[in-house]
Amino acid sequence: MQDLQTFKDWMILSALKSDSTAQHYKSGLSACSKDFISWNLTDKPLMEMSLSELDVTIQKAFLSSLFIDKNTRGNNMYSNSLKQYRNFLAVHDALLLDTHYEQYIEKSQNLSTTEREAVIKARIGQGVFRENLIRKYDGRCIVTGASDKRILIASHIKPWSVCSNEQRLSADNGLLLSPLYDKLFDIGLITFSEDGQIICSKELENTNIDLLKIERNKKYDLKTSAVFIENLKYHQNVVFLGGA
Repeated sequence: MQDLQTFKDWMILSALKSDSTAQHYKSGLSACSKDFISWNLTDKPLMEMSLSELDVTIQKAFLSSLFIDKNTRGNNMYSNSLKQYRNFLAVHDALLLDTHYEQYIEKSQNLSTTEREAVIKARIGQGVFRENLIRKYDGRCIVTGASDKRILIASHIKPWSVCSNEQRLSADNGLLLSPLYDKLFDIGLITFSEDGQIICSKELENTNIDLLKIERNKKYDLKTSAVFIENLKYHQNVVFLGGA
């Protein structure tokens, strides 16, 4: 469980926000937490959620007319607060894997033992999901071209927790990345355009973009499909920190 003050402190110390901006996001998150309960989108505060649970709740919110209307009137304050808090959880709880969904999958009556194992392994980018991406991208990181499989990570585009079992295993919902780019993508500091260019969040300073040698004008072969683009748009809209 997290608390709002810890979130605000992290915004100031790690995300380098001003006190007023951090307070702005803190207030936005608090309002969202109360609203979501009153709108029956969830039955507990956002600060008591794991990252997986938060992803599910954010997806519900982004489809809610009540949230869409309030967020529009608030000039995207609430969606940005949610994205910032997701980023906080992704970094702060990087080593904490929620088991709720694994338990749900294990009890599923519609999956064979083999299918259950495949879906659970996909949670951390292993098994069939990883093999599918290695085949799709010829065993190389999309960005760097690195081919040492010990450092290649099978990254979900649309978070595992909000996917169907088919999406969890599909190569149309994944990218093969080296650790640096996997992390940048996972916490929303970069995303990709439909034509394969890296888009950097305004949260990522130009100095760090240069130090990381991110080439924003280069087009990478993402091997897209209609389903892939749909998943990519989810990442752009929900995970990516556009930099408000």
